[in-house]
Amino acid sequence: MARFKIGADVYCADGRCGTLAKVVIDPHTRRITHLIVEKGHLQKKDRVIPISAVQTVEEDGRVLLNVKSDELTQFPEYREEEFTVPAPDVTKELDYARMQVLVWASLYGIASEMLQPMIRQRVKKNIDPEEPVIGRGTRVIALDGAVGEIDHVLVDKKTGEITHIVVRKGLLPRHIVVPIELVSNILDDGVYLKVDRKELQKLTSYTPRADEDILAEVRDRLAQMSAEEVKDVQAEVKRGVVYLTGHVKDVDSKRRVERAVRDVQGVIDVENALITDTQIVARVTAALLEDPRTSRYTFEVSSDHGVVTLSGVVPSPDIKRAAEEIARQQKGVVMVINEIRVDPEAFEHWVAPVVPVNLP
Repeated sequence: MARFKIGADVYCADGRCGTLAKVVIDPHTRRITHLIVEKGHLQKKDRVIPISAVQTVEEDGRVLLNVKSDELTQFPEYREEEFTVPAPDVTKELDYARMQVLVWASLYGIASEMLQPMIRQRVKKNIDPEEPVIGRGTRVIALDGAVGEIDHVLVDKKTGEITHIVVRKGLLPRHIVVPIELVSNILDDGVYLKVDRKELQKLTSYTPRADEDILAEVRDRLAQMSAEEVKDVQAEVKRGVVYLTGHVKDVDSKRRVERAVRDVQGVIDVENALITDTQIVARVTAALLEDPRTSRYTFEVSSDHGVVTLSGVVPSPDIKRAAEEIARQQKGVVMVINEIRVDPEAFEHWVAPVVPVNLP
């Protein structure tokens, strides 16, 4: 990461457009995510500029942006109340003074305690339930033309109702939070709004968060949980969506992990592919009952984070091997510990259970 000098001149593609006043960091990764650029003769207001808009930093400290001055109005206006000052140890690591560093108070810029980001939901209000489903990439059309596409939607955690849609505006990193009341309809060609572009500019902005920053905080949250509970949990982040894989003990653990991850700022959805030990035991037990080689015998099946243990008594080594083979083939099984005992004598006078048949 380039070294940004507070007070350095900032240049747009068509000339000097301001001064670097402060930097915005992600407190979990200590990465600079945005620059606060004070107004210059080519811009009238202070702006929050994402790192993605920085083309290069010259040796003399000048910051060159890859946008023109008239495009700066597409970036959020800087407002002090949207930011907080980080802890002293953070600024020491970054070699910046406390008053030169900020962190986002809320990535949504709205009261979001009861909101949960999602990317696949059907808008119920003012929209026929048979209409197309809102998804990432769906076009958004204002009264005076297309304005962008859906990035994700916000859902009330208590009621499950959609409260806002977040619109990614064109190619610029400018996202707008639109209340669902401003959505008039959804047709095959996109989502239609009740307002024009000028009115949209007055709405709250949403600031996306880099995947690596989200992943760092997700791992922090998992580290705060029981080590035994999450020891086999892996997380990956792509465009704000967290993908969870691995093993947990039961459904409650699976839900706890997902809740912890969903609370991370910037997470817009969670694909929870965690496999529980209870699922694995059910799959192995059902497979043993369905296979004719093992269906006559009783087995005890247990699982510990995908390590399956088989026990019981069978009349031959072939059946013991068959049981292990069947267990290994089931989804989520990492390893099989075969403690099945072979005892032909136990079956000398054994009669296979009779399955009643319903006669017509």
